[in-house]
Amino acid sequence: MGLSVLKDSQLLFRINKLEDPCEVAREELHKWNKDGNRVFQGLSRRRSAELDLFCCKPPEYKWGWVTITSRCHTYLKKLPKAHSELSKDEIAKVIISRTIKRCRVLERRDGHTYLELGFGLGDWWIVDRHWKGLRTEIKIMPYAKDKDLFYLRNFSYLYQGPNDAADWRNSQACCIAMCLKYIDVPVINSVNDYLNVVNKHGSVISKYVHKAAMNDLGYNATFNSSADSTDLKNSINRGLPVAVSLVSKRHVSSPVGGTHFVVVTGYSNKGWLVQDPFGKLDLVNGGWEDRGADAGRNVIYDFENFERRFCVTGGATGWCWLNFREKD
Repeated sequence: MGLSVLKDSQLLFRINKLEDPCEVAREELHKWNKDGNRVFQGLSRRRSAELDLFCCKPPEYKWGWVTITSRCHTYLKKLPKAHSELSKDEIAKVIISRTIKRCRVLERRDGHTYLELGFGLGDWWIVDRHWKGLRTEIKIMPYAKDKDLFYLRNFSYLYQGPNDAADWRNSQACCIAMCLKYIDVPVINSVNDYLNVVNKHGSVISKYVHKAAMNDLGYNATFNSSADSTDLKNSINRGLPVAVSLVSKRHVSSPVGGTHFVVVTGYSNKGWLVQDPFGKLDLVNGGWEDRGADAGRNVIYDFENFERRFCVTGGATGWCWLNFREKD
């Protein structure tokens, strides 16, 4: 999509009609995620983040106590003037990335803020644009947030029904396919697209085969056999999914066999947000609770029972694929 498309678009038409910009952005911006007819997951996530940024409350200057950090080499000044207009006794040079804590805002004028600096450094004027910490910060994270739920934006769910998934072995391939699609691997739009590459190398249960398949695609991931919940949360906080192995059979008090992969795409105060390619697991009793086409989409698996099937022997003993990325 280029400028010629924008010129004739509903987005520009509605903005020029002076409709509410946030409402227009919510209804139109998500459509701008294609190259030709192909939807890019990365562009979808970018548009979602841009929408959050566009519609959020603008930054505001803080009053009271602040902590400031210099963005560049700058000066403390006794008057709100250009430092070249002041004498040497009226300025003090500050290097980049200098942090000063416990500063009290006294006054603002002409792009300057007058502060009582912490640690007895005295009262000085500073140039607002040269410092961080004077205003509320707007930061768009690589994940989205809905109340207490942190989740990856626009994650595509790929389902494998009972007829397509003859046994548990395909779940790993399904989950890796979802993760690769999320990071916009060009040829991966379905599970079969990925299986076609995997089958050239051997068994779908071998991590080495999956490594080779991803290598063919120009991508890589890390297989971790000593993972825990902290690793999963850290990955989500970086904006990346995790393909997690669960021991799915028998009661949660003594789970055995039946290793089954799911994709963790978020977390809340209660549990993990999961994309389960085969449906919804019965985490307590083992086996399946529901094999419907949407049963495994955006499922919340509670932390306690998930943990007992993830780190079966306790501690950091979980298996997962994480850090999906382009090959170096």
